[in-house]
Amino acid sequence: MKQQVNPQLLLLLLPRFQEMKSQILTSRPSSTLTGTNLSLSAPLITLFTIQFRSHYSDTRYDNHNHNDRRNLEKLVHSSCKSGKLELDEALGFFDSLIRTRPLPSIFAFNLLFGALSNNNHCPAVVSMYRQSMNCSHHFRPDVCTMNTVIKCLCRLKKVDLSFSVLATLYKHGLQPDAHTLNTLLHGLCTQGSMVAAMELFQDILDKKHPFDVFTYATIINGFCKAGKTSKAFKLLKRIYDDKRIRPSVDCFNPIIDSLYKDGRTDKALSLFQDMIELGVVPNVVTYNSLVHGLCKFGRWKEAQRYLLDMLHRGISPDVQTYSVLIDSLCKEDKIEEAISLLELMIREGVEPDVVTFNSLISALCKSSRSDEAAQFLENMTSRGISPNIVTYNAMLDSLCKEGRARKALDLMEAMIDRGVLPNAFTYNTLIHGLCRSNQWREAIDLLDRMKDHNVSPNVVTFSILIDALCKMRRMEEAIAMFNLMFQRDIRPDVVTYTSLLNGLCRSGEVVKAEALFDKMVSQNIFPDILTLNVLINAYSEKGLMDKAQKLFDRIIELGGEPDQINYSTLIKGYCLQGKVDRAKDILEEMVSKGAFPNLLSYNTLVEAYIKVNRIDVAIVLLKDMIQIGLVPDHVTQNMLTIILSERALEDL
Repeated sequence: MKQQVNPQLLLLLLPRFQEMKSQILTSRPSSTLTGTNLSLSAPLITLFTIQFRSHYSDTRYDNHNHNDRRNLEKLVHSSCKSGKLELDEALGFFDSLIRTRPLPSIFAFNLLFGALSNNNHCPAVVSMYRQSMNCSHHFRPDVCTMNTVIKCLCRLKKVDLSFSVLATLYKHGLQPDAHTLNTLLHGLCTQGSMVAAMELFQDILDKKHPFDVFTYATIINGFCKAGKTSKAFKLLKRIYDDKRIRPSVDCFNPIIDSLYKDGRTDKALSLFQDMIELGVVPNVVTYNSLVHGLCKFGRWKEAQRYLLDMLHRGISPDVQTYSVLIDSLCKEDKIEEAISLLELMIREGVEPDVVTFNSLISALCKSSRSDEAAQFLENMTSRGISPNIVTYNAMLDSLCKEGRARKALDLMEAMIDRGVLPNAFTYNTLIHGLCRSNQWREAIDLLDRMKDHNVSPNVVTFSILIDALCKMRRMEEAIAMFNLMFQRDIRPDVVTYTSLLNGLCRSGEVVKAEALFDKMVSQNIFPDILTLNVLINAYSEKGLMDKAQKLFDRIIELGGEPDQINYSTLIKGYCLQGKVDRAKDILEEMVSKGAFPNLLSYNTLVEAYIKVNRIDVAIVLLKDMIQIGLVPDHVTQNMLTIILSERALEDL
């Protein structure tokens, strides 16, 4: 008798059907295979399939219209092999299969489970498997069925449940094949359970369970992914000793790639040669690792040689090969060559991806060629390749550095319209660009907009704003922004403190700056050379040279090397006090320490000696300056004019 359902009840349940469909697509298994959030209850599956039949008026899945079981199996076969099977349709097929008597062959179920698995509908596969096992004692899974279910559970990161399916497999008198055990092994490796994976691997060998070269390749890849290249290498050597199998390229590829990542380039090349000598044919993955590794370490010519070897063997480069080469050329600032390679890539029929374009766009942006980068962005979208946040951030950063903050804001709006949401780097870049363009109000507006996209301002955001406020001498707002950081539990860093210290010192608030410096140290944030130089400069301008000298000496005590700015600041301070000989001592110390004096240091010192009427010393300093290769500027020339005038007066 055909099951009847009250139409009003069905209408009431329709929202639940949609929710249930979504749940199948997104849910994960609970701790057991009977977990409610993984599988559909039998009544709901029945209701769903009734609703499904009412939706498809031709009722082609209704077994009452297809009594011939073979026709149903053919229909399942053709739909599954088409690669266009939708979840709704699959559920209808499943209901027809499970209700047919006698039950269709397990082959039909396997086709359905396999097609859903290939479309990543793993929760649906596990749910159907459970319903099949519970609803019909006629259902007899085979090894293929179990392999598909185990694979789905492993993809859902429920490897523990996959072992319970293995137990069921044994219960049905079946024996796992190499594919079963390889899937379990891969699941353990993927979740990082390498101890358990190694135990299973050893058990497979010791108990003479079926295995193949992929068993070795899987465990080798697992160890490489876990950063344990040496263990992977030992397993590769075990294959040499095991005469039952020959190593495949999949055994070598993970190790070659890991060796490059470990910086052991020559070892990777040596292993590649061993592989060739063993008669193992490399593939595009092998060459991609070689080319990428060599390019990473700047061995461009060797990378080209392996690329030619690859072509000689008839192996066509793929998008990854070209992308690695283009990225390497861009990093070496060979942008024109990179563009030529992109054009070649397209001519060869290899379609670039977002990674390929990002390398070129980033390189053009770093070279202040944002207009050309914009053309590549347009080219990219016209080819159906969606830009990502990396693409847009590179463009935004370039526009802001070029002083085109308004253009950058327009680009961000276009980015959001395309569904790419800004991140903290995006906002920090734009806020910095707006601050540099003195568009303070727009920068604050962006700070307020961050929460609209669930982006929290970080220490960089606040540091940018505080620095901008300080440069505009808006110290009250800068201090308020600094205090806001603590309210939001954001810890200022050395950059934040240095910006605020600089603002206070430039505003003549040296006492407040000292208090802030003490707070900084008490927070275990250690000043760097720039921080100390801010205070050295402030003390020098105030004539507090003892304090300035003390901080200068502290740089050396902290193991730092005073730089040109530190020395120049101290020289300027002593000159302002009229202590020209002490300033000259600092200059000589600077030279002896290998810090190259700049023109400002010499000009400051020469001017100071002229003021105290010690022209001879000023002349010696000018000669020293020219001797070390510094070119006099208009300030130097003015002082030289003064010296000549003084000498002319002396001759009268």
